[in-house]
Amino acid sequence: MKYRYYSTQRPIMPGGYPKPQNNEVLEIENFDNKKFVEEVGCQAWGYIEYEKPLGHFDVVGCELVAVKIKTLHLKYIGRDDWGRYVYEDENGKLWKNTDCCSPRECCEERGDTPNSAAGNKFDGEPDYFMAAHIKVEYLPEEGGEQDG
Repeated sequence: MKYRYYSTQRPIMPGGYPKPQNNEVLEIENFDNKKFVEEVGCQAWGYIEYEKPLGHFDVVGCELVAVKIKTLHLKYIGRDDWGRYVYEDENGKLWKNTDCCSPRECCEERGDTPNSAAGNKFDGEPDYFMAAHIKVEYLPEEGGEQDG
């Protein structure tokens, strides 16, 4: 499997992309001009493909946008002891929105990156950021009860 990341701010150049250990760069392609790329929904200068997914800070630090190759469906299950919104995916893994002080729906629409819950516990501390290649789809609440 390949993990593709588009560069939105500049062509891909030496020193301008992450080089994590044990993660081979498979391909680099720069475009002649910045152009709209359908698979990420924004303009980019080119892309780089890796053998393994990049970490959150590599993606953010180099202003890359990942191609979403996996989808998780998150169901809202409540707020933890610190008021963070907690979700459960179809595999039973818990996720938290940590930067959201707005109504929950605003954070979902904005596309905030959730964190895993340490120990997969409802009141566990936020742990790792969700991988950039994962697309999130929020499931509608059952019963229509709103919170936030």
